[in-house]
Amino acid sequence: MDEKRTPGPSKYLTPMQMNFATLLVYGIEGIPVSKTEAAKRAGYSDAANEGSKMTNPKKYPLVCAFISNLRDEVRQKYGISFESHLEELAKIRDMGKKDRRNLAAAATTEIARGKVGGYYIDQKLIRHGNIDDMNLSELYDKMRSIKEKNERLLKAKEALARSSEESESESKKTPVKLSLVSNKTDDQDSTS
Repeated sequence: MDEKRTPGPSKYLTPMQMNFATLLVYGIEGIPVSKTEAAKRAGYSDAANEGSKMTNPKKYPLVCAFISNLRDEVRQKYGISFESHLEELAKIRDMGKKDRRNLAAAATTEIARGKVGGYYIDQKLIRHGNIDDMNLSELYDKMRSIKEKNERLLKAKEALARSSEESESESKKTPVKLSLVSNKTDDQDSTS
């Protein structure tokens, strides 16, 4: 008997999705890769499309939660926190003031650590209006969409944490099963 697909995100991460997330966060031999390259190396045939879709929390909340967890592990492993980053920058500044040496390399290195930790974001915004141009209804709609996006990601992170606890107790090498959707599909690449 054929199972009917239930709309919504998948209830488990596939090995390809886990591989994609790992490649995206850790890169290849420490060299960062793009979403397209990570998807291609993970085995997706339409890498450009899949790499972009898998980082969308509306379509793949579990993949986004897994990526977020991996990035948290990297930050914790290398001791990058906002406070320690600011302390290190202050030390470099103070050393530069004291002995007047060229500490540009040290400052650049610390800024690079901050970028890896996610404290610097290079972005360009093209604005076609601002918050003052929105009416109250538009503001509420925008806030609601932001809240929904974050709720999906938080739910996916909680489900991922629960499933990893369950899998540790079972200690089997099976795909991580989660309880977001009632029916599993046969297509392992599609979670929408």
